[in-house]
Amino acid sequence: MRRLCFLLILASACAAPSQAPSKRSEERRALFSAWSDGRAEFEEASLALVDDSELKRLWAEDLVLVMVASYRSGGVTAPGQLNGRFERAQRTLLELGEVAVEPLVAMVLLGNEMGARLALDVLVEGKERSAAPILAGAMSGAAPSARARAASGLGELAFAGEREAEVLESLEDALSNDPVWVCRASAARSLCARADKAGAVLRVRGVLSRGLGDADEGVQDACCAGLRELGDEGAVPALINHLERIVRSGGGLNHLRKAQAALR
Repeated sequence: MRRLCFLLILASACAAPSQAPSKRSEERRALFSAWSDGRAEFEEASLALVDDSELKRLWAEDLVLVMVASYRSGGVTAPGQLNGRFERAQRTLLELGEVAVEPLVAMVLLGNEMGARLALDVLVEGKERSAAPILAGAMSGAAPSARARAASGLGELAFAGEREAEVLESLEDALSNDPVWVCRASAARSLCARADKAGAVLRVRGVLSRGLGDADEGVQDACCAGLRELGDEGAVPALINHLERIVRSGGGLNHLRKAQAALR
């Protein structure tokens, strides 16, 4: 992952593989050249990927950069045209499946807002179960803006199966301990989004109920909205207590209305 992060930072504006003079970079350039020439040419060149997991991973890294650079440079399909380079890169990343998850996650964390959104869109469409645990595991050490993107994005990613508990734990930790309120609020919303499919409604209800005591009103509002969306009557006592605290403290009208809305 360290190597990948370094690659993405240095080459995020590049559309082609690294030019380092090595056998590996020659193979990557050959893949890129064949891919650029068209599907028929690439089908033959891609045979090199079948038994070479490292080359496949490197190719996924290159494709993430190609996708972002193509979008920046106007490589999106125009009306009436066949797929442009941007769409082709997206499709090829989806075809790579789980191999593409790690470089896409790195772009979510290290890219700018546009690159992160493009990478997240592919992860959402790909529905790989490993995507959410990998993103959740890398979230805590990232910059505040990247943590907020990751916490929010986890609400969109596919159910992680046996590893879903890892995702919930990361989101719970972010809601309880992240120093940035936007990250905590995003974690609250994503916990709610994952609760039902994870069979964790009661668990998430408890976490969001505790989040009502957060020092920031934005986080409290996110927890209120989450509890309302869960639709669990067990949350009513916590919501009533929260509403009473707002009244006693003279909280703002908008904050009060959001608490009232959660009880309807």
